[in-house]
Amino acid sequence: MPAKSLTGYSIAQEDFLEAATQTFKKGALVTLLAGYLQEAVADPTLVVGVASADGGNGATAGVKHQSVYLAHPSTLFQGNLDNNLGTTNSAQTDVGKMYGVAKHAASGKWYVDSTDVTNKRVVIWGFWKGAQDGLPAGPGDTLAQVYFQFDPTYFQGAKTS
Repeated sequence: MPAKSLTGYSIAQEDFLEAATQTFKKGALVTLLAGYLQEAVADPTLVVGVASADGGNGATAGVKHQSVYLAHPSTLFQGNLDNNLGTTNSAQTDVGKMYGVAKHAASGKWYVDSTDVTNKRVVIWGFWKGAQDGLPAGPGDTLAQVYFQFDPTYFQGAKTS
């Protein structure tokens, strides 16, 4: 989910009509295809943003709509650093590193993929220092929450086609 704006302004958000039968989860990466919002695939070519709620599962395109936190370069997001197994131990060396993004097959939740250094879509800015299981989070934790920014190359709002 969005964590903070790097410019001091509010986090950019926009409303889009959903494609038919969208059942993505809140926090899913989404993209626009033929004018309608739909869940992205792992390591998407374009990302318009992050869904602010679960998909509406409308029977036809355009029946439901979704508010999206735009993947604008001025926004830092917060999410899990994982390897799809829940066993990634974060390290200070993750800060400044670029990784891919993927969707967990069982939970349907998206995460920063610590095993993918080929399909780079996000850059890690730091660790969330709030309570995680009652303890401060940070380097060395399993399933650490990280602050990340989308690579502007893949922000759909900056492309013309």
